[in-house]
Amino acid sequence: MIIKAKLISYSLFVLFIFLTVYYVYSFQFQTNFSKIDADPIPQLDQLIILSSIGFFFVCSGIYCYRLKPHSVITKQFFYLMYVAGIAVTSAIPSGVNNMVAQPLEVISGLFTPICLLQFFLFFPSTTKPKLFRLLFVTLKNIVFCFSIIYFFTTIFQQFHNSFARLSRYLFILVICTSLVLCIVLISLMLKSNSAKVKNQLYILIASFCLSFFPVIFLSLIPYIFFASENHIPFYYSLISVIIFPISVTYMLTRQEIIDIRIKFMTLLSKTGIIILSLILTNNLLFLFFQDHLDLFFRINLLMSAAIIIFIGFNQFFSSRSYRHKVDKTQEIKRETHRIMQQVLNGQHLTSCARLIVNLIQQTIVINGACLVWKQNQIPKIYYQTGIFSKGSLTLKILNSLNSDTKETIQKKMDVTILSLSDQESIKGWIFLGQKKNGTRFEKNEFALIDGICADALNLLNSSEVLSQMDTELEKTRSLSYSHEHFNQLLMNSIDESRRDLSIFLHDEILQNVILLENRIDGLHHSHKIDQAAYREIKESLLNTIYEIRKKSRELHPFIVEDLGLQQSVQALKKRLQNNYNVIVDTSFDLGMKIIPKRIELAAFRMVKELLHNSIKHASIPVVSVSLKCTDYYLLIIVSDHGKGFDLTNILSTASGHIGLLSVQKSVDLMHGLFDIQSSPGNGTTINITLPLDWNDGHDNQHHLSG
Repeated sequence: MIIKAKLISYSLFVLFIFLTVYYVYSFQFQTNFSKIDADPIPQLDQLIILSSIGFFFVCSGIYCYRLKPHSVITKQFFYLMYVAGIAVTSAIPSGVNNMVAQPLEVISGLFTPICLLQFFLFFPSTTKPKLFRLLFVTLKNIVFCFSIIYFFTTIFQQFHNSFARLSRYLFILVICTSLVLCIVLISLMLKSNSAKVKNQLYILIASFCLSFFPVIFLSLIPYIFFASENHIPFYYSLISVIIFPISVTYMLTRQEIIDIRIKFMTLLSKTGIIILSLILTNNLLFLFFQDHLDLFFRINLLMSAAIIIFIGFNQFFSSRSYRHKVDKTQEIKRETHRIMQQVLNGQHLTSCARLIVNLIQQTIVINGACLVWKQNQIPKIYYQTGIFSKGSLTLKILNSLNSDTKETIQKKMDVTILSLSDQESIKGWIFLGQKKNGTRFEKNEFALIDGICADALNLLNSSEVLSQMDTELEKTRSLSYSHEHFNQLLMNSIDESRRDLSIFLHDEILQNVILLENRIDGLHHSHKIDQAAYREIKESLLNTIYEIRKKSRELHPFIVEDLGLQQSVQALKKRLQNNYNVIVDTSFDLGMKIIPKRIELAAFRMVKELLHNSIKHASIPVVSVSLKCTDYYLLIIVSDHGKGFDLTNILSTASGHIGLLSVQKSVDLMHGLFDIQSSPGNGTTINITLPLDWNDGHDNQHHLSG
């Protein structure tokens, strides 16, 4: 497939380059401009500009097709871009009566809206109403028949002018119909998708309007109503269509069809806007200064210098703003880290110590108090007031506790020391100053203080345990997040490895086997191998080809990327019903919801595993599958009325149900819900709920937890 994609893309690219060179060469030697029905007469620079736009179209299509040659969507995008590139490049040569360009412009111009509609029937990969496919087939047949008739009238030069004018009317009809159908199709998707997807669809609709409406309203329609007067030449209005491939390529990236880095797309968008602005400005200026080319080129030089200066200043100030933003972010991170460290290192104890000391001072009017608590057997001052505020007195007391008795220290320093101890050891102390009125502590005051100390001991012990729990919880959260992140990366890596292996089997191994089959056929036709050996080798090769294709589909279901979840499950249903004596009853309520590709791939694999599990273990001819989309979730229900099983320890590795276990692990990694309802003799029903935006963080987790 990759070799085939390379050959097709290289061949068509060379053909396009050859055609462009031919147009430029023939235009330079065009001498019969007096007979050309064009006002104003096109110039060589205009031909080069439109050829550059056509070149950009073709390169965009080839690039996306080369990125993912297996995808039907990228193939349709390639066809659309190539046909549109031919139409744009042939516009001016057709206007100057080039014999090759005229039929190419008409035929490619007619097929461009057909390819556009066909592309959006595949993209985004949702279930489209049958009416749109019916209208597409009708338009395609009309255009195909007209193209054949026009081709023969061009060859035999009969009724050519009439068909040339009729082609304009048909082109307007086809492109308007296609655009309306595409916009209606996209508008229907707006009703059933999230705000993020809606914003992408709005961009797509805007690109339609900005790209194709100038062609219709500024060139084609005035041409019909005003003949060759008072209308803008067709090739001028084609400049706006450059917006379309940029926006569609962006959408292909956002929908995970192709992998183009956002920075590259941003740079490409900015470059395209600058080039488009220069082209439009140059065309407008040339209309006014075509007789003063010197002034025209000076203005161009001034505009180029202004753009360069603007880009330079923008980069300079953007870098300074970014640096300031980074510095501010790092400062916030440092402050957050410091606060968290305070909390984890005993902030609960500090708050408790403050409350205890304030309670003592409200109970007894003293000239200061201090609370000391041991942390890892090291005394630490948590809160102090009055005579203990400076800390020197507290340190003297703590140093004296190692050598003197408590009574000696109290007499020497005129303080009261209360121990906070349990049956095992001393946990801390409360140091009290003297009463402000100079009297001694009374018995009832000591009783109050002893009660406060007992409560303080319990409170401080609880706070210490809480701090330790916070520390352990933070470690557990960090470890859990690391494991979860690792599992997601591992799952993505496995999916990518499966995809690469599937491509290798299909594009390398399978192609080699098919080539070997062709060589065997050649040897048989040349009578270099007998009939019996040929049949044996041929049968073996056909079986090998079938097994490789089957294994390639099992490793990575490309059909999901191309046709979406509903069509893929329908294809799976047909395959299972053909291979097994079973009926798969399907029910879909997906609407036109655009489901992320990873969700679709995971859901398809889950449905496939559960269906195979039911066929293998349920011993029942009917299995039901239901898929439903809500605003935030994809709901999957697989049920049968078979033998059922005991739910005790069913989801353990020892149970032997590895399929169910793998499905549950996949659901857990996607932050979904997995529920099994089964009992012996009563069948099995499996309910799976997957959040649709799980790849964008954990924004919707609260919906599941609620």
